[in-house]
Amino acid sequence: MKITSTAIPSFFIDSLPDILNAHRRDLLRCIEIRAGAPDIFVWLKQLRVAPYSYDFIDNRCRKSPDYIINNLPPLKVHTHFLLAFHILEFEENSFIASRFCEPVNPPINRYMKGMFIEYRIVEQGAKSRLWCKVRGYFNTGLSSKGFFVIFSVLNKIMMLKQLQHIRKLSERLVRGKVETRMYDLNSCYAQSGIHWWVFCRRHNCKGLITRPSDTAPEQY
Repeated sequence: MKITSTAIPSFFIDSLPDILNAHRRDLLRCIEIRAGAPDIFVWLKQLRVAPYSYDFIDNRCRKSPDYIINNLPPLKVHTHFLLAFHILEFEENSFIASRFCEPVNPPINRYMKGMFIEYRIVEQGAKSRLWCKVRGYFNTGLSSKGFFVIFSVLNKIMMLKQLQHIRKLSERLVRGKVETRMYDLNSCYAQSGIHWWVFCRRHNCKGLITRPSDTAPEQY
């Protein structure tokens, strides 16, 4: 869809200070969904356990849950989110903002200093728009510019699939065609695909969903 300046909402990540000595670059996506905010937000919360994009790339070929997870812990700040992010702030049925796992792993740190992502729902009568804003801070130099071009193309492909998947599930939920089930939380974030391997690579990252019996100290 065509995005006009008057239609763009305010984002939480816009209020954050810039990273010094880095070029800021934004990517903005949105999709219209025939559903209300609660029907969409439930799937955003489940981005903590599955990417809802191309599962053969980012979820070790495991299908992202097409049902509501009834044993998923409440949403909390600092929870690991979308494979390689941590939640900064959220508002129920409105938005989730997160930051990239830090420090940025090599070799990506040659090109990028940090990244933020925010999903925001804007209701419009019986429909809603789901927005996603990615804000990256990149190093200077030709190689960093080239990395951003490649990243933006891949992000467009993955994000389009993810937003379309969330739209499909949200509209099915409105029609009452979505089940509620238990989910095996022990399988979360265990080498969860290319995105995790490239950008995170932390097996015991702080904020992961773990078994209640786990007593080992969290690592970050």
